[in-house]
Amino acid sequence: MKKPALFVVTALLLFIGCTTQQEKEDIEGVWEMVSAHWFYETLNITYPQDMEGGQIKSWQDGYVLLAGTIKWTGTIKIDSMEETVSYMAASYTLDGNKYQENVIYHDWTVPEGTVINMILEVHGDTLIQKFPADENWNLGEEFMYEKYVRVE
Repeated sequence: MKKPALFVVTALLLFIGCTTQQEKEDIEGVWEMVSAHWFYETLNITYPQDMEGGQIKSWQDGYVLLAGTIKWTGTIKIDSMEETVSYMAASYTLDGNKYQENVIYHDWTVPEGTVINMILEVHGDTLIQKFPADENWNLGEEFMYEKYVRVE
């Protein structure tokens, strides 16, 4: 009688341990942006069609870092996007697909302490983030869609 109970407890502990570890590993690591689409009222921008360069994000121990350089190559003139060097540091929380970044540093006009709500999906070695989401986790008509792949 003790052996089956011990087996069940051991199996349950292993399952819980593996599930917790898997959730952590799903997002942690370095990811490279492979495509993006930014939907704005009067303008839709896609990467890499309208831009050249690249961007990476790295998640570890509750923090995320972003670095990259994007150069505008599209046909529509956008002065503020001729060439952009991006960097960002934030702490983050993840609850299911509800992801929040609490900005520590940001190259754009995002002040320190700003919380950015995102919808985040991880499918194997592919990560998709959509933002900004409102307090009810809904995306507005103007939002960004970025697709990353895990860097090995």
